[in-house]
Amino acid sequence: MLISEKLNSNYLFNENIILNKKFLDRISQVDTLVFDIDGVLMDVRDSFRKAVCQTVQFYFKEILRFQGSQNLINPEEVRYFKMAGGFNNDWNLTSAVVLFYLMKARKNNLRDIDVIRFIEPDIKKFTTEILPSGGGLAKVIDLIEEDGDIKEKILGLWDRNLITKIFQEIYAGEEYCFNIYGFHPSLIKKDGLIKQERIIIDKKKKDFLQNFSIGILTGRTKRESRVVLERLGWEDIVFKGRIITADDGLEKPHPQGLKKLSTSLKTELGVYVGDIWDDMITAKNFNKEVGKAKFLSAIVLAEGFNLQNETVKLYLNEGVDLLAQDVNRVLDWLERVKNSRP
Repeated sequence: MLISEKLNSNYLFNENIILNKKFLDRISQVDTLVFDIDGVLMDVRDSFRKAVCQTVQFYFKEILRFQGSQNLINPEEVRYFKMAGGFNNDWNLTSAVVLFYLMKARKNNLRDIDVIRFIEPDIKKFTTEILPSGGGLAKVIDLIEEDGDIKEKILGLWDRNLITKIFQEIYAGEEYCFNIYGFHPSLIKKDGLIKQERIIIDKKKKDFLQNFSIGILTGRTKRESRVVLERLGWEDIVFKGRIITADDGLEKPHPQGLKKLSTSLKTELGVYVGDIWDDMITAKNFNKEVGKAKFLSAIVLAEGFNLQNETVKLYLNEGVDLLAQDVNRVLDWLERVKNSRP
């Protein structure tokens, strides 16, 4: 995939940020900032993404008693599902990975993860060539062979509630599981991966954030989100009516969550800062619904921020409004714009 000369002329390229030129004269009008949490405010590569991988492994080894020791998915491959769209909910993503391998196991009549791991299609091919874009878990279910007997056998091995419970125990651990999810772990009793999360946003930026109305639009639950807000010290700038979580049932990329926040925050022009495909599409869907560009889409990539990165090319070709290395670079840019006002 190449970035055309026309596209190059549409964007302003700086070291840590790429901005759509058509919004240059509007940046100073931004009055609202809405943040995703995972990958934006918090580095979750060692928590949620590893929880996906460990849950899949535990389910096949300890619940289904498959043979073998090969890791069925790694954190980098989780990103392929995220980029496919429709997998903002990590519980659904994990269930989709389990279903993907159950389909391969049934098709090849195997119970050895060392073998099914490497049978075609692999995860990259499945998410980029076979799975319909933006379809999420529902489309993975649709891909099961329509033979009723085969479908029944596959789904008979697929326990979504149990998969979610395993995920929650791995993520929250003994210390946080009850406070966040309301139950004590029974399958995995050890420290949770939540302890591996690292704050990305510079806490000193909080003073600058006072210039904006601040909201949160996340796939986390309310209790998961509350842990983050406490760590950030944001309880005084993000309160009731300014946070949309998975508990509200307004999953991205549906624009309703951003629409609700826009009303609550009295937004004239906002920036929604996310890190995956669904976040950009959420802003685009919102703008289509209201009939104007009221929220700019900002995507932070963390790693591989250069024009040789295929992900950068993908976002630019799809018309993202702003790309940055991380959320701090987004705020640095906004601060420079603010300070340059006459």
